[in-house]
Amino acid sequence: MPNNIDTPVVPEYITVHLGLPDQPAENVRVPFAAYIKNVASSEIYPNWPESAIHANILAQISYAMNRIYTEYYRSRGYDFDITSTTQYDQKFILNRDIFENISQIVDHIFNDYVVKQGTVQP
Repeated sequence: MPNNIDTPVVPEYITVHLGLPDQPAENVRVPFAAYIKNVASSEIYPNWPESAIHANILAQISYAMNRIYTEYYRSRGYDFDITSTTQYDQKFILNRDIFENISQIVDHIFNDYVVKQGTVQP
């Protein structure tokens, strides 16, 4: 969770619900960077042009940050930040292999995210 409204920070961890929001499923707490590496490896191809991978990862970071920053699920009474399904959020596969080039790009841009013009909110 960000430390205050003026300076959002990339969280250290994210809690992922391994199913649909109302479906009984395990919640896993994973490091935020590991979550992004997993999502990127699940949703995009490692042989895409580096600029396309970079743009997708930036969007994935921004989407997850928005879910955390707005407390989208927690404000609705759930005990997680995001789901693992593309029906609602981004694809996360527990214990999946991570592509090396995707991992390196995530490490390089980890603290970047998209904001709405005139705000600091993801």
